[in-house]
Amino acid sequence: MFSLPIQASEYLYETRKRAPGPQSPHFIDDQVNHEEEEPEPSDMDVIWKGVSSSFALPFEEWEDSDDKTFLHGLSGNIGAGYPLLSTPAANIPANATSGPTNNNATATLSLKYTLLGNWFVSGTFYYYFDTDQQQPWNPDFTYVFGYSDWRPYTLSLVYANYGGNRFNATDEQPITEFRQGTWSLGWKFPVTPPLLDWLSATDDGAIGCQLDFNYTPEYFDLASTTYKTSHKTLSLGCKYAIVGNWYINGTAFYYFDSKQKQPWNPDFTYGFGYFDWRPGTITLQYNNYSGNRWHPSDRGEDTGRFKDGAITLAYSFAF
Repeated sequence: MFSLPIQASEYLYETRKRAPGPQSPHFIDDQVNHEEEEPEPSDMDVIWKGVSSSFALPFEEWEDSDDKTFLHGLSGNIGAGYPLLSTPAANIPANATSGPTNNNATATLSLKYTLLGNWFVSGTFYYYFDTDQQQPWNPDFTYVFGYSDWRPYTLSLVYANYGGNRFNATDEQPITEFRQGTWSLGWKFPVTPPLLDWLSATDDGAIGCQLDFNYTPEYFDLASTTYKTSHKTLSLGCKYAIVGNWYINGTAFYYFDSKQKQPWNPDFTYGFGYFDWRPGTITLQYNNYSGNRWHPSDRGEDTGRFKDGAITLAYSFAF
């Protein structure tokens, strides 16, 4: 039901490295010969460059891969997630594959394989320390694939399935319900001066955002206890890199049909912590994907509170 977490950290890190150097305040001597500089591209040129470069298929990467092993392009992380609060199971039919945020301590292994350019496939495997608390919608594994480029003004198209996927299928619960995954068409963009100057509290602050249209072909409706079709949302997520790899982020959701919103579907999500996407680093985060509401009185029971979030500690690696 949720859009993908905003992949702004790599984007912010890379763009920061490519920031222009300081300019000298001194005038250049008129007698000094210099080549004519190319004019700075307009904002529209920069935006169009990002949009037009999206979904590129750089097949030349395969031609230059003779000295690379099949492990090249594989990365991942191992992590542990701990909820701030354990809550009783929701009153939802046993065969439902979507539901409230998991409140079970977990160990995870996430792997991502870059196929070509920015085309990728990834998966996460879960181990639940308290197996009795694992609900039908708490997955054994999740999977994501598609195209996502960290560069600004690029488009992305990603499919994600965070439902109750199982290694061992049963009559009531198959290995996966592909139609219950979510397709997200997104567009990344940075917050630039002068707006950035007003919003940032530090000189090194940077803000990257992503706008997504999210479409889920089939979803579970709690009110009717049936499956319905065409769950649609629009989401806007932004990540503010305060200094270094310390950040806060948030995503707001708009439901095209408010009747489609389930108690566990949030009006907004948020998180903060220390995040470094590079291999060999440690990440520590707090995230809250529960049923947060703009008006607290509208939230479902035992959801949408700070204590309904979870802390994650992870170590990243690459081959």
